Amino acid sequence: MGLSCHQKLIFEAAGEVYVDQRKTSAILEGLAEGGFQLGALARTLFRQADGLSAFEIDAEGQEEQIAQTVEALKKESVTLFEPTIVFDDYLVRVDVLRKRGTQIELIEVKSKSFNSKSDKPDKNPLYWTKDGDIHSAFLDSVRDLAFQYWVLRQAYPAWNIQCYLMMPDTSVPAREDALHKRLSVVFDAESSGSDLYAKVDAVEELSEERLDDCFLTRIPMDQQVKHVLNDRLAAPAISGDFASVTEKLAAMNTAELSMRPAPVGAHCKSCEFYTPSPSEQAKSGFHECWSDRLDGARAFQREDMIFGLYNPAARGSGSTAGLLEAGYHWLADIDPDVLGLPAQPNGKLTTKDRQRMQLTGEWPGGGDYYFDRSGFAEALDKCDWPLYFLDFEAARSALPFRSGMRPNSIQIFQYSLHVMEHDGQVRHADEFLDLSVDGDVNIRMLRRLREALGSTGTILRWTDYENTVLSSVREHLLTTDSPPEDRNQLVTFIESIIRSGEREMVDQAKWAQHFYFHPHSRGSNSIKLVLPAVMMSSEYLRSHYARPIYGTEQTAIFNPVVQIAAPKQLIY
Repeated sequence: MGLSCHQKLIFEAAGEVYVDQRKTSAILEGLAEGGFQLGALARTLFRQADGLSAFEIDAEGQEEQIAQTVEALKKESVTLFEPTIVFDDYLVRVDVLRKRGTQIELIEVKSKSFNSKSDKPDKNPLYWTKDGDIHSAFLDSVRDLAFQYWVLRQAYPAWNIQCYLMMPDTSVPAREDALHKRLSVVFDAESSGSDLYAKVDAVEELSEERLDDCFLTRIPMDQQVKHVLNDRLAAPAISGDFASVTEKLAAMNTAELSMRPAPVGAHCKSCEFYTPSPSEQAKSGFHECWSDRLDGARAFQREDMIFGLYNPAARGSGSTAGLLEAGYHWLADIDPDVLGLPAQPNGKLTTKDRQRMQLTGEWPGGGDYYFDRSGFAEALDKCDWPLYFLDFEAARSALPFRSGMRPNSIQIFQYSLHVMEHDGQVRHADEFLDLSVDGDVNIRMLRRLREALGSTGTILRWTDYENTVLSSVREHLLTTDSPPEDRNQLVTFIESIIRSGEREMVDQAKWAQHFYFHPHSRGSNSIKLVLPAVMMSSEYLRSHYARPIYGTEQTAIFNPVVQIAAPKQLIY
């Protein structure tokens, strides 16, 4: 956090007086990514390997944790979970520390997966980028490990420390069934307040999984840790070698007052210490950092500033950093001509067209929103009827549900399918929901979907999500050791509806991007912003869907039908 902006450390140290959006997201992220369960699996594997010498530092208070750790480390051989190591102003809690005399294994358990059979730096942390660096996909994890190593080395200079990341390997299938049931998440019943406390207990023994013979694999990271320690670190307004930057960050985490002027910049767009309505009880660090630059302004949303610009350039004058350097703070102050934005759209809307509309609030034809009816009609004219509206829900679990399943393999457990006929009739054609973990849910889903879609009609999706997950399922079908009898037919079906297939799905988000702009969507094509904007602009839709009619005969025909441009095309 300090490397993203040192000012955050001051807000974090102040406690609950500052709104911290991580408080909810951290617990949800841990649940979603399986971090709690993988940590418990790691403890189980080490307990199986090391017996009674493996145990957790479980004292409640920090001082008690430190004392318990110091006492435990007096043993010649010991394996500790969550030991607390202190040196000067630095403290770390290590996932697993394995001590054999002065030979130490420092192990950081991560839920992010890797592929040991890949030679690509974004898939395997053992491989370096072309520039000789650690890929950004793993850099934060290695820095985390490097900081722990650095503190341990200062506290115990006689130790010979070996560093490992312990991560799920997607090339190794699970050998154990129902791991998720044995390593189930529970919530602390004694916790109070608004914070959530989740935990997963290690199990006594596993029948198939063993340390160094499991999908949860240790990866030696000594060279990568050495690289981080010898490299220069850079944060807003801070740079230097590892030790000097760490020292500065530690000092700021204990500072009583915020640094002035704050190191504001493009990184503020994702600041966690933000609320649109700050108060004395719920302060916004973001607003405090910017108050000097904005003449004390406090009552505004972050999107009112240049951070709200739709799809800014990665670099140059049209980037967030470039706009700040040019002296722009507010979105309304940006001159569209300075950014070289076109005066009028020429065909499909481009990013620059949408930026001008966002900045000026003006578009061809006027009105509450922009809609290129002829362009949309032309796109719709290329579709075969009926139209199928397909939506998936899928999950990736770092902890495989069953033996033979690989970590983080996609599971498409739900879809909904609606159909629109050429005369405007709409019906709920099919649905699929399978939460079981017996067998392969993807295979059952594909067989059902292939039958429901038939052989004619255009399939519509929103964004690339359905393409992405189907491509992942296809890869699994082609590489699995135990394919279904109809694998070839299922692969052929997938290939027919994803990219370049003869029945390739059409992306409605592209239609929205090319033909529609509503100021309330702030230029975004996200369905979460476009749909409310559409509802806001249609009295008919608001009235129609204000009633509990979904799934009834009242939704069978969607009216009114407006005939436009191409005589036989219908726009709803």
